[in-house]
Amino acid sequence: MSTTSNTLYNSSSEIKNKGFLILNETFSQYGWRLVKNEMNWISYTKFSDDTSFFDIKILQDKIVVSVPIKNSPYQYVTSFKIYYDATEYIEQKLFDYSR
Repeated sequence: MSTTSNTLYNSSSEIKNKGFLILNETFSQYGWRLVKNEMNWISYTKFSDDTSFFDIKILQDKIVVSVPIKNSPYQYVTSFKIYYDATEYIEQKLFDYSR
């Protein structure tokens, strides 16, 4: 497996941004795989559906989150100032999407 930044990472990869460590474990439990694992960009796709994804981009002044909309080809994008708020939102959207 190549080590370039565009490489797919398996779900057992240790997440680089420890602010999302618990969230990473939750994604793994729900069958999502970590495909982008950088300090400022984290992305997950569903094992059975590469078109659905959760994206987390950490910028200097905010955390931008993109979540899939169930039964839709579109994503919803929002931002947060605090890791905790972003994590709670992503976790809830993951639960909603998985129902």
